[in-house]
Amino acid sequence: MHVAVVNYVYDADLASPEELLSRYGALTGWAEGVAAAGARVSVVQRFSRDGEISCGGIRYVFVRDAARRPGSLTDSARRINAAVARMQLSVVHVNGLSLARQAWRLRHLLPHTPLLVQDHAGGLPSHPVTRWTLRRALRHVDAVSFAAKALAQPWLQAGLLDPKTRIFELMEGSSQFSLLPRQVARACTGLNGDPLCLWVGRLNPNKDPITVLRGFARALFHLPEARLAMVYSTDDLLPAVRAWLAENPQAAARVALLGKRPHAALEAIYNSADLFLLGSHYEGSGFAVLEALSCGVLPVITDIPSFRVLTANGTMGGLWPVEDDESLASALVDQYRCLEPDTPQKIRAFFEANWSYEAIGRSALAAYKQLAGDDR
Repeated sequence: MHVAVVNYVYDADLASPEELLSRYGALTGWAEGVAAAGARVSVVQRFSRDGEISCGGIRYVFVRDAARRPGSLTDSARRINAAVARMQLSVVHVNGLSLARQAWRLRHLLPHTPLLVQDHAGGLPSHPVTRWTLRRALRHVDAVSFAAKALAQPWLQAGLLDPKTRIFELMEGSSQFSLLPRQVARACTGLNGDPLCLWVGRLNPNKDPITVLRGFARALFHLPEARLAMVYSTDDLLPAVRAWLAENPQAAARVALLGKRPHAALEAIYNSADLFLLGSHYEGSGFAVLEALSCGVLPVITDIPSFRVLTANGTMGGLWPVEDDESLASALVDQYRCLEPDTPQKIRAFFEANWSYEAIGRSALAAYKQLAGDDR
């Protein structure tokens, strides 16, 4: 089976194909996972110039950005689609539901090749014309995929997806982090706590850091030695977080605001933690949760569709209702009491079996085979 993964977008500041592959870890990880499952994989990627390289057993075809502007797709999409059409393919995998219109154009070139378009948390378009064109385009693809099937409901309710369109549940990415001994990691980071709780995410309303702080503060009554370390890439709500900490000095003494850290440094930080906390209202998947699981950290996270999938409906970690700090505190205490010396190894084994790129690749290949086997 020959699968083409098609990427119509790229970052214009990337100077070389090697730099692009280094930054696009989810793209390379996905392709290598599918290849490890037994498929032949080609990636067709928009870029500043034409080129081709092989890496990790994957053929990467770079197609020159005809418009020279990352926001303009029409001419570039034609060139990308032409490159895809020249391949002998079993299935085409297009990244991004918002780019289904480009896949629709590709359908005219490959009328008998199944097309799967993967959601990457782009959200429903708001403009009526955009909705209309996207609805038409999605009628011409064979399947779509979401990290959780429940995430397809808004698209179905809005009439953008035909109820007859096949929906696959495929996680959009994974983590390359490894499990490290807790004491080794803590010696490196200087972090400690019993338990040490960790937050990694943007300080914005969707991630809801204030509810997490309130829940953590409630849990301190039962877990007086607990600590919370917070790593954040954006700081929209940092003034509100600091104001809350100033009003709650007892909790503030147990909270460390670590700010932004290089991604490579996060591996040791995750491996220092016992519990991972997040208050998201919505997620298209949950890369921070995947990183926590890969490092053997038990998640205590909100009860939303993608997090239910990632935790096997709460069997690997605790789920609590959005904005409910009291339930968070209860779940945090309950999960702490479940911790055992081999908990990190059990979580890591769960991650490898379900959410490693190899596991995702096996799921993706099974979906591709279903599509390729359909009577078209």
